[in-house]
Amino acid sequence: MKIEHSFFIPITEAALREQTIVFMVQAGYKQLPDSTGGSLLFQRGSTWGVLTSFDPRRWNCTLSVEIKQEDAGSAVNIEAKIATDPTEKHFAEELLSAEFSLLETAVSANEIKIFDTGGLKKKVAGHVYRIVLIFAAMMISAVLGVIAGAFSSFSLNITIWGAAAIGAGFMLITAALFAVILRAQKKA
Repeated sequence: MKIEHSFFIPITEAALREQTIVFMVQAGYKQLPDSTGGSLLFQRGSTWGVLTSFDPRRWNCTLSVEIKQEDAGSAVNIEAKIATDPTEKHFAEELLSAEFSLLETAVSANEIKIFDTGGLKKKVAGHVYRIVLIFAAMMISAVLGVIAGAFSSFSLNITIWGAAAIGAGFMLITAALFAVILRAQKKA
């Protein structure tokens, strides 16, 4: 997935490059050597991060920051490529947009010393909590579906396929109820 962000700031290119490097390193990125020599390259996360972590800061992300000197300052163009599960695309976009906005604010205020991740940490914690709830809801609905299928097979004396259909239907109903509960909790 590719995300882009651009802004203009009245700072020289050299100062902006230095501040951007400091900010990205504090945000957990590692600077990579650039073969073209024009843009700054950063990488964070690992290839297996998408499969093993609920934290999007551990997902494989590559940033290309291009800074061009203009008359009154510098133009910044950031291009991010992040490996993400399609179901979590919106969260990756939200996280990277927040980081880009923090970079723009920090560079504008010339306060790169402290990287404030309070808001980002809260978003990540809330995301992990929702994923754990979804996983628990799936497990509960699966167990209840198996119990309903087994009960219907023994008590109603129907075929195994009929019991499987009843169990699957019960799983879907239970999963739908959990989805409604999680959606209501997300809005709150």
